[in-house]
Amino acid sequence: MKILTFLLLTFTTTAFAVKIGYINIDNVVSSSPQFIEANQTVISEFKPKEKKLILLREKIEKLLIKFSKNKDDLSKAEIQSAVKEISALEGDLKQKLIKLQQDLKLRNTTELDKIEKLINQTINSVAKEKKFDLILYQKVAFVSDKLDITSLISKKLKVLFK
Repeated sequence: MKILTFLLLTFTTTAFAVKIGYINIDNVVSSSPQFIEANQTVISEFKPKEKKLILLREKIEKLLIKFSKNKDDLSKAEIQSAVKEISALEGDLKQKLIKLQQDLKLRNTTELDKIEKLINQTINSVAKEKKFDLILYQKVAFVSDKLDITSLISKKLKVLFK
């Protein structure tokens, strides 16, 4: 019984000596200037590709409307030709859309990886500087305000951005 009490007291004393911090990582990422800049860069990079797809979709819609209006006046060969052209354009649009989505996903992943690496470096820096023993950033049921260091990490990222 004395050994159990001793171990419990030792553990309790040790547990209170541990400095713990918590970070709301979603908040840190979404509010970081690095994320905002990367997001704007990716949007501007993919905007021209998106516009081309919109133009292609509009072209298909115009062809469909024209075909619907004129199909009664077209020969069987003209109908087949129009259907073939529209189908080919729709297939092209679908392929380009898939390619754009894949490229966008890859680009976003690349940028998020860079930001995640920077955030982890920042967390490590703050942990060493402020002598934290443990910093958590996964979902938890409850976090006291005194353990939440989200704003500290966010401020450090803003300083690094300048």
